[in-house]
Amino acid sequence: MRYSNDFLRHMLNLPYAVRSIIVASAVILCLIFYMLHYDAYYSASFFILPIALVAWLFPQREFFICMGIICLVLVIFNSIVHGNLNWSYFFTTSSLVIAISLFVEGLLIGSLREQVLLADEARLHVADILAQQQQLSQIKDQFILNVNHELRTPLTAVYGYLELLLEYSGQLDGGTQTTFLKNAMYSCEELQLLVSNVLDTIQVGNEKDSIYLEDLPVIDVVYEVVEHFDPRNQREYPVHVNVPAHLVVRANGQYFRQVLRNLLSNAFKYAPADAPITINASLYGDVVQANHPSPEVCISVKDVGPGIPPDDIPRLFGQFVRLKRDVSGNVRGTGLGLYVSKQLVEAMGGRIWVESTGIAGEGSCFRFTLPCVTRTKVRAKTAPKSPEAPALPTPDGQPQSQDIR
Repeated sequence: MRYSNDFLRHMLNLPYAVRSIIVASAVILCLIFYMLHYDAYYSASFFILPIALVAWLFPQREFFICMGIICLVLVIFNSIVHGNLNWSYFFTTSSLVIAISLFVEGLLIGSLREQVLLADEARLHVADILAQQQQLSQIKDQFILNVNHELRTPLTAVYGYLELLLEYSGQLDGGTQTTFLKNAMYSCEELQLLVSNVLDTIQVGNEKDSIYLEDLPVIDVVYEVVEHFDPRNQREYPVHVNVPAHLVVRANGQYFRQVLRNLLSNAFKYAPADAPITINASLYGDVVQANHPSPEVCISVKDVGPGIPPDDIPRLFGQFVRLKRDVSGNVRGTGLGLYVSKQLVEAMGGRIWVESTGIAGEGSCFRFTLPCVTRTKVRAKTAPKSPEAPALPTPDGQPQSQDIR
């Protein structure tokens, strides 16, 4: 029984042309048998086989077409044999009974076919769900391992510095104690960034429709983020900021800073020592905001690290995604930073992408866009409210460039 079921299911997967040949051959053979056994009133029962085949191998439309062709051929043949359409009552009745029986047979087999197809589809769907669940379980386990490793590193550093301060508090001078406290604080900030990424992964989808947007000068946000990074990173990696002072974006301040922190953190991880990291910002193009076009500001973070293989770029912004070289290498990460950055940028109405050839030394350039606040709106909002309040100087439009070490 099992093998017969497998055979019938296998027939459903045959090419359309093969199934058509099978049905056509069966119809032709049965027509020949019908004509050879015409003297038997119930010879039309020969068509049980082709009707069953067409109902099983094809959808209802093809079944109705085949049934109509068979009936038409039989009517024409019997009209030729009888010389007219005045058939005997018994012959007409028996032919109608057989035709109705064949039609019901086809409908039942067609219904069975649909049920089998639905069952197979449901089985495949369940198999896909199970495979996805297994994949998610593996991703979850890997994520827990990554987060455990990521949390342990800054926590170990904090614990170590605090332990040294507690043990040798009377022997350490003020400068050394300050250095230890600063190092512990930087490890806490690294820990805070990690926790923020994990929490943002959960929260950003729920808050996308209710985030608070404000007008933010790009240069102020960039300097704020850079200055809060570990000074050791700034000493090892010169940061070049090339951002026009007049650029203002419509964004959420927390999200904007989080995206910049994530991109700069990645740049510090991958760039070789003393290699420059460049932050640029400029007008990029037009995007429809609130049913009218307005310009975008494109902010980019560029490094000269190993780059990203082109094959890995399409999946780079996925959740828990880490490059193969990083999994087996020394670069730490949870696979959440870029995913969170993408969600945050899109929640603010922007886009994010990466440009990289994958060639070592050419590095990567991460770019994201945010809606720009036009100069007219900025002037209106910054205009003095009273004669005593000094007016802001008109921006000259020149980029504000500075090297930070």
